[in-house]
Amino acid sequence: MNSTAINEHPRMSKGLGRLKGKVAIVTGANSGIGRATARLFAREEAKVVCCDIQETVDPRVDRLIEQDGGQAVFAHVDVTVQADCDRMVTTALERFGDLDILFNNAGGGVRKLIHEFTDEEWNFVVNLNLNGLFRGVRAAIPHFLKKGSGNIVNTASTFGLLASERYPAYCATKAAIVNLTREMALDYGPKGIRVNCVCPGSIETARFRGYPPKPTPGFTEEQRARMASSNKALLRMGQPEEIAYAVLFLASEESSFVTGHALVADGGQTLDA
Repeated sequence: MNSTAINEHPRMSKGLGRLKGKVAIVTGANSGIGRATARLFAREEAKVVCCDIQETVDPRVDRLIEQDGGQAVFAHVDVTVQADCDRMVTTALERFGDLDILFNNAGGGVRKLIHEFTDEEWNFVVNLNLNGLFRGVRAAIPHFLKKGSGNIVNTASTFGLLASERYPAYCATKAAIVNLTREMALDYGPKGIRVNCVCPGSIETARFRGYPPKPTPGFTEEQRARMASSNKALLRMGQPEEIAYAVLFLASEESSFVTGHALVADGGQTLDA
């Protein structure tokens, strides 16, 4: 399974129309989990606004969706900029007439000891992972409140539930996302808005395969091998599509009574945590 190409994963079925009539925003959509989720949403008949800071990825995810027969539009979005987040919501409303699902997925990290961080590096991770989510939610919530419904899914991590060496800013922001998800579920549940997060374990995305985007700074080959074996029960890294299906569950009516939940998809990484 680990050798299967992202775009050819056997789990990617043609879809059952689980998101028919829905409009979704996916951030970090041009690679990894975001790319797989955007394509899966489209195959489940959602109209997708594919947001990413990377414009030069070939083939771009919106074009892949269109080749599959789905509906999508690409928006160049830097989630650290509020105007960009506002524009992605405007794009959904102007292009597709509505917004039902916000998948806050854009993120990243820097591996080093906390005393080695510069202010710039620390603030970069916090601004991307946590403040980026805040800006996306702030842009989308007014529309959800107006219509009386909405669905927010956030990408957290198993590293928001347990620690990983030399990853302080990443662990801190992902833990914050888990609890912020719960807090928002309390605040907005009475308004018809569900908020959940997914906690992936070690996933085989581009940065671990060694082709663009570049591997996360600080990862050694030994650390990558350890991550592959850290999913204790299944003893392999997960595929982006496997996380996409977890996100689909949270984004669909199949999880209509689920809110404030951190859905762990980690191959057993946290079993003895």
